[in-house]
Amino acid sequence: MHGQYIKNTDRQFFSEEDTFLSLWKRDLKAENESEIVAAQNQALQTKYYATKILSTETDSTCKLCQQFDETIDHLISACHILAKEQYIKRHDSVCVQLHFNICKETGVELDKKHWHEDVPKSVETSQEGKVTILWNQ
Repeated sequence: MHGQYIKNTDRQFFSEEDTFLSLWKRDLKAENESEIVAAQNQALQTKYYATKILSTETDSTCKLCQQFDETIDHLISACHILAKEQYIKRHDSVCVQLHFNICKETGVELDKKHWHEDVPKSVETSQEGKVTILWNQ
């Protein structure tokens, strides 16, 4: 399965340098990097992997929606059961970090020191009143 991510990526919309920057900068722990690469290569233990790669006699259908093969791509972006809640939580947790960083860069004072403790307000305004940051509008 090595190289699946690259084979499945539309090179027209993708910068290889930007995509792998986090791996090159060595900001990740080795175990996190290996999990990311394994997920990209469709090599995590899913029902599809067990059926097609390990050749077990297992049904490869997603245990949640029971409609499509349980692949990494399906689990992270296409399962309608997960879309109802889990994808929104994942999206919002990324946005909280972005919101926190934008506030810091623009001089908005925050109550918390770390992004993961922050609970964004619907409207934040910089001290000078020059910048307004909206959350979940």
